[in-house]
Amino acid sequence: MDRIAARNVPSILITFMLSAFAAFSISMVVNQLSQALHTSVSGVLVSVPLDFIGGGAIGGGVVLGRQSDRLGRRPMLMLAVLIFSVSLVAAAFISNIAELYALWFIIGIGVNSQNGISYPLLVETLRRSTGLLGSVMQGLYFIGFLLDTGFYFVFHYWRTYFLASGIFALVFSLPLAIILVEPSRVRRFQGGRGGQGITGKLRLYTVALSLITVGAFMLSVPLMSVVPTLFQQDGIPPYYTFVFAVLGFLGFAFAGFLADRAQKWAVTLGFSILGIASASLLLQVLRAHAILAVLVPSYISAGFFGFIGVWASQTYPQEIRAAATNIVFLVGRVLGGLAPPFLASVLSVSLKDGMGTVMLLAAAVSVLGSLLYLSVMRMGDATPGTAPAR
Repeated sequence: MDRIAARNVPSILITFMLSAFAAFSISMVVNQLSQALHTSVSGVLVSVPLDFIGGGAIGGGVVLGRQSDRLGRRPMLMLAVLIFSVSLVAAAFISNIAELYALWFIIGIGVNSQNGISYPLLVETLRRSTGLLGSVMQGLYFIGFLLDTGFYFVFHYWRTYFLASGIFALVFSLPLAIILVEPSRVRRFQGGRGGQGITGKLRLYTVALSLITVGAFMLSVPLMSVVPTLFQQDGIPPYYTFVFAVLGFLGFAFAGFLADRAQKWAVTLGFSILGIASASLLLQVLRAHAILAVLVPSYISAGFFGFIGVWASQTYPQEIRAAATNIVFLVGRVLGGLAPPFLASVLSVSLKDGMGTVMLLAAAVSVLGSLLYLSVMRMGDATPGTAPAR
């Protein structure tokens, strides 16, 4: 690992983890917020899809991603960090549900932008297959969630919890973003073609990757946003949240390990089929210990989410890489992030059955995306001289 990589990789990984820490911090205090803001649990959980819509619907991630192609990764990463950490601090002072919704919408802009810039930056820093490291990075969502549980045990009251969490995210993530080094070999493209550069078969790859990303979000978001509330309602000890977060991280790392040794569409297909099986079982079980047993393969099946960011970044040419990757994640965040909490908490009799329904649909969508990616691969390369990552 060269000097730039030794400096950049830890900074990328830690800021990525802290973005997840900010995004899922709300999952620990859903019941408290429900009481304090005089609304239902379902009403609070609506803030989770607003996080993802904020990252996509107004194009926050795409706008900052495109600007990072033109102006550099570092300044846009610094701006993204400021957006999500300062907004989390502000959440400590809300007085109604509308303010919670607004702030989580803004947090989504910062988190999605940070994530979308991190993937191409990692690829440009390392210049080699990064499926495992990319999966470890995405798996840091679970480590960020673990950090949320730790903060919750120390700062149990929601206002103190949000304040401490936001300050922590700001103090540790902003300096790391500041010290990042732009790889000297990376050229900046003043034209900033963005999404206009997605032409020919790259459009089909974008559709396939977007479907896979939608499925990945729908499969993994409930595991971090809904499961803690499910455990509380079913009387399952809270330490299982920690256990499953570690399992989720290991599942991401394992998927990345496989992705470096096999074609990524095939790994995605296999994990998605496991997701269909585990979601089907989740709809059938009733007892707490059975739910815990079925959640094991459920967490593992979400592992293919880990390498999608690197996979997408390797698919596109450098001049549109960050913008195109953010477009893929825009679709995933809006569609995949919107469905899980809403369906799991509003459209079903129980959280468990809602989760099972969402995860079953998610895995099916990912299967479809994997098969489409394979079909496009067999049609040939997307652009002359460009071989999309397999």
